Amino acid sequence: MASIFCCFRGCASFLDLGFATPAVPIKKQPTIALDQQQIGQEVVLVKDGSRICGTGGALGNTAIMQDKAYFEVRLQQSGIWGIGLGSEKADLNTVPMGNDTDSWVMCSDGYLRHNKEETHHITQLPQEGDTIGVSYNHIELNFYLNGQKLDCPFTNVRGQVYPAVYVDDGAVLDVVFDNFVHDPPPGFDKIMLEQSLLET
Repeated sequence: MASIFCCFRGCASFLDLGFATPAVPIKKQPTIALDQQQIGQEVVLVKDGSRICGTGGALGNTAIMQDKAYFEVRLQQSGIWGIGLGSEKADLNTVPMGNDTDSWVMCSDGYLRHNKEETHHITQLPQEGDTIGVSYNHIELNFYLNGQKLDCPFTNVRGQVYPAVYVDDGAVLDVVFDNFVHDPPPGFDKIMLEQSLLET
């Protein structure tokens, strides 16, 4: 027994001489979330940028570059809200979004808005606990309610766009970029990070 103890003590003193392999810090990979730098002045982001509350809008931290992208939003608490896409020039301080040329959103009142126009109206309004899916293929922006396609696409989305959401009047939204509740439409997948984010 004494010889075993001496062996351990010898190993311990060997490690103390500086021959131990230093711990290598693991570089944390960036994740897709709402961007703390691209939010309205009265917006609060929590849960590592996956939950929005307060008043105003927020954009995702990466543009949608791939051909077919999908994300989901869970309606945690009702109020005034909107979900869709926006460019870096979108007005994030004015609710509702969709009143400029740089945002395309489905709003809590059932209207789809872009450039001060209401292009569609859905009658089946999302309720607390529902999941709204968003798919975009650079041709159409589509919405899904609990996995069912709503058939009210935007077909006029132009330029480099980001996931966009806004809240007001107590609404709370959770934006989900992975581990979806519902399967994305065929051929669609989660948003991929831009190469520039992966390199930082």
